[in-house]
Amino acid sequence: MDQWIEDVLRFISANRLVAGPVVFGLAFAESMAFLSLLVPFTAMIVGAGALVGSGALDAWIVIPWGIAGAAFGDSVSYWIGLYFKDRVPRMWPFRDKPEQLERGYEFFRRWGVLSVFIGRFFGPLRAVVPIVAGMMKMTQWKFQVANVVSAIVWLPMLLVPGAVAGIYFKDVHNIGQKVFGYVFVFFIGTTVIGAVAVWVRGRMKKRAAERASPK
Repeated sequence: MDQWIEDVLRFISANRLVAGPVVFGLAFAESMAFLSLLVPFTAMIVGAGALVGSGALDAWIVIPWGIAGAAFGDSVSYWIGLYFKDRVPRMWPFRDKPEQLERGYEFFRRWGVLSVFIGRFFGPLRAVVPIVAGMMKMTQWKFQVANVVSAIVWLPMLLVPGAVAGIYFKDVHNIGQKVFGYVFVFFIGTTVIGAVAVWVRGRMKKRAAERASPK
């Protein structure tokens, strides 16, 4: 798997003209219900951030493409849930792991439209909440607002830790010699994103408790 990540990063580093569409595809796959479970696309996006930090890629090309890919991935998951509804639990991978879908149901019932935004920042929920939102017939415009706003926040958050590391790995374009660097970047990225997501979730729970408490 590390070799696959390395090959993808080497390709976009050597082919800047297609780097944007490739990042679009990575962000789309990471957000898509049935693709995100197959390949660690998050690690590739974080690695792309390292290429941005090293100057091998242009951030103003990568970021818009990545945001669009993430938003489109969630949209497709939403449309699948909206169209297939009760048939979704019989689809792979949910027929083998029904707890994934149930986790998405519980999260959606608790947070409603906010679940689409918050779920983006939790790996296990990222690809499940949009499909549940479709199954629960969430209003299209509400879903898309939360979807796009979360993508605008999420994609740069993934790139920034990699970009910071890329500044230190000046020869990051020599990917063959920097596999450890990308693994390091990946763990930094997931740690930072997880910490921010937990903080956001804690704040939301605190506000909900304050509203529910009698005055």
